Amino acid sequence: MLSPDDAETLGINDKDRVVITTTHGNVTVNWVPDKNLDSGLVFFPYGPWANQVYASGTGSTGMPLMKGINATITQGKGDVPTLEEIVEALKEDG
Repeated sequence: MLSPDDAETLGINDKDRVVITTTHGNVTVNWVPDKNLDSGLVFFPYGPWANQVYASGTGSTGMPLMKGINATITQGKGDVPTLEEIVEALKEDG
C-alpha cells in the first residue's frame, strides 16, 4: 500500500506494478493506494513476497524486523512472481 501522493510523485499508475528494493532483496508486486498512509511510508503485508525484502535475522525474537526498513520503490515492468517461483528461487539459493 502506498499513499496516493507518493504514487503520483513516483509516476505510478493504478494498474502498474512496483518493485520494492531493500538491502536484503527485491520483489515485484501489485500495489493499492491507501489515503490513510502518511507520505513516505509503505505498508507491505507479511508473507512470502514481503519476505523477499526483509532480513532473515531475528535478534533471538523469532520474527525478523519488519518495521522501519528503508526501501526504494520504482515502477515495475515484470510479472509478480508466483508462490511456486518464490519457493524455487529459495531452493536455488539454499
